[in-house]
Amino acid sequence: MKRTLRLTFPEWQGGIEPSYYAGCKILDWLAPKTDRMICAQVPVSTTFSKDIPVTEGVSWKNELMEQQKRAYEICAQHDPDRIIVLGGDCSVEQAPFDYLHGKYPEHTAIVWIDAHPDFSRPKDFSHEHAMVLGNLIGDGAPDFAAMVAHPFDKKDIIYAGIIADHLEPWEKAYQKSYQMNFLTPEQLCDNSSALIDWLRAGDYQQVLIHWDLDVLSPDDFRSLLCAEPYLPPPTYAVGRMRLEQIIRIIKDISQVVDVVALGITEFLPWDMMRLQQGLRELSIFRD
Repeated sequence: MKRTLRLTFPEWQGGIEPSYYAGCKILDWLAPKTDRMICAQVPVSTTFSKDIPVTEGVSWKNELMEQQKRAYEICAQHDPDRIIVLGGDCSVEQAPFDYLHGKYPEHTAIVWIDAHPDFSRPKDFSHEHAMVLGNLIGDGAPDFAAMVAHPFDKKDIIYAGIIADHLEPWEKAYQKSYQMNFLTPEQLCDNSSALIDWLRAGDYQQVLIHWDLDVLSPDDFRSLLCAEPYLPPPTYAVGRMRLEQIIRIIKDISQVVDVVALGITEFLPWDMMRLQQGLRELSIFRD
């Protein structure tokens, strides 16, 4: 029987968004759990300071480096065959994906379900969650990339649901340089055939799935950064897919290849978090 690690990793510093911490805790509560799973949590600093330290172009670098080390240690300690990652921001995927690539070095693909490409560098953007896929291919943030013992080849990675017509200037430059594989929401809206064809053509036997919930349209799913109440519409790329489409895609992948990792990140149930904060202000809950 395969050993499955259910790893809760409420990292928030990579996106400089403290609400990712609470969102991860709520995700941990609602995600299925069985007695057969090994459950662990990565300790994360809860110093939600408004003064954001930036070291070598990376916000909260020291804290993020330490938390990544702990995630690597937990993976090595439990030696799982499969990992479910409940984040936190997207940077939580580095240690689990690197670890599993060491266990499955051949015929292993990454399906990156995300509205954004996540291969920035510190000179472009200080948020480390936007560098994580770059780290995994040996680019991104240098000190984080140096932690990756089993880097991926870009040919073994495909984006699903990326908003390819709304990339930042540096993302366009990297896409032109790297020629990453990608499928748009329009290519996946009715069926998963283009993605399944890619997996079969590559003869992949294992797949690691990253699911950033921001791939979803706020018209369909509201627990997203872009849907924070009372803020103006964002200028960055916003997802265009529906929840039922993503569930279908993951189920279809599972029919043709062994899903050894599923990471779910950036869950922000604003109503629940606002209600929690409001209740904390009521004296009857304290006295």
